[in-house]
Amino acid sequence: MSKRPSHFSRLASPSTRKTSIAPLEQSKASGAGKGGKRKSLAASAASRAKRTIRHPRLTHSIPAVAIFARAIVPGKTKTRLIPSLGAEGAAEFHRALISDALRKVAGLKGNMARYLFVAGGNLDSVPEIFECRRQQGRDLGRRIERAFGELLRKHSRVVVIGTDSPALAPSLLRLALEELRTIDAVLGPCPDGGFYLVGLRRTVRGLFAQVRMGTEYAFRDTLDRLLAHGFTCSLLEPCPDIDRPQDLVALKKSLLKNPSTRRRMPQIWRFLSRRD
Repeated sequence: MSKRPSHFSRLASPSTRKTSIAPLEQSKASGAGKGGKRKSLAASAASRAKRTIRHPRLTHSIPAVAIFARAIVPGKTKTRLIPSLGAEGAAEFHRALISDALRKVAGLKGNMARYLFVAGGNLDSVPEIFECRRQQGRDLGRRIERAFGELLRKHSRVVVIGTDSPALAPSLLRLALEELRTIDAVLGPCPDGGFYLVGLRRTVRGLFAQVRMGTEYAFRDTLDRLLAHGFTCSLLEPCPDIDRPQDLVALKKSLLKNPSTRRRMPQIWRFLSRRD
């Protein structure tokens, strides 16, 4: 069973609070006197009501889960594993990571949309349940921000994961989506200082600016940015990513001891079990 997440919060600024519908009724009542004033207030109220109806939280109740992945190119993917696996072996392991991540998200129960954002080329054998899109932006922070900007126009809650944390349990993904019903953001930290999951129910421009992605400061920077913008944030339990040869060794030892975890990542287990 997943541990109960920790919650962080700061008061939201007025610009981030929900629009209240009550003043619309007051405006209509106060305009019952003179005809010209009544029309003006009624038009203003209608305009504000129209803006409120278009708010994504009211019109798009289906959440979304998105996977960020890189194309499988030997010599350019999982480069820190090349010394122990070789370029072809590292690419094959990367393929297994993507395959198991797709299988995990595809198998989630409930009504949700599923997306795959790809960088560096194309991926084949993607289940039809996923809508494939290309990552856009000069760096990872901009690409994540743009993806959230696109998806939150269509969905009430969005969770983004990578492929480097195969131990991520489906129950944690479901917990992240559930947390976003009442919390602005969800973060899943990695022991090395990165993060394996980020979820939002709203966003702001430049949210991931100044986040040192790919470093030991990525999680802390992201949490600081969220709190600085007035987001409430829920923290999930840590989950390791697999970036270095020692991570690979630890993963194989864990899988040898835990059959249920092996079933969660069949392609990764198949890859590791064939190697000495």
